Amino acid sequence: MNLNEAYGAMRENLTPIPTPPWVRLGSSILLGATVALLTTRTHFFATLSGAAVCLVAAFVLVFAHPYRREMRSYADRHDADLIPTIAQLVPLMILWLLIMLAPILGLPAWGSALVWGAVSGISFIAFPHVDGTRRLAFV
Repeated sequence: MNLNEAYGAMRENLTPIPTPPWVRLGSSILLGATVALLTTRTHFFATLSGAAVCLVAAFVLVFAHPYRREMRSYADRHDADLIPTIAQLVPLMILWLLIMLAPILGLPAWGSALVWGAVSGISFIAFPHVDGTRRLAFV
């Protein structure tokens, strides 16, 4: 099987419970804001407080939405588990590393805006793989 055939076979598996678009977009924007706030040159306590609020809001947005309950019931019906895999945890570890390294940058406002856009975009692309909805297509 060549690479194109393998890619086509992977794309045939449709995600049974897709992540709601506004949850995916909202949490991606909040995660981008978390990293971007920490790169600003403002007072550290203010940026840390704002970043913490954004991070908590992103997690609440994901875990409080009813689609998580649908995912659990789908996994139970198909005898699958929702235990995170290494592939799901690696993007979160990269995000954690970005959060830890962001305060040493001290970027101007336009630089923080670029960081916000970049981290939000990458989070939006990786989101179905991290939250486990894409994994349900293969059970």
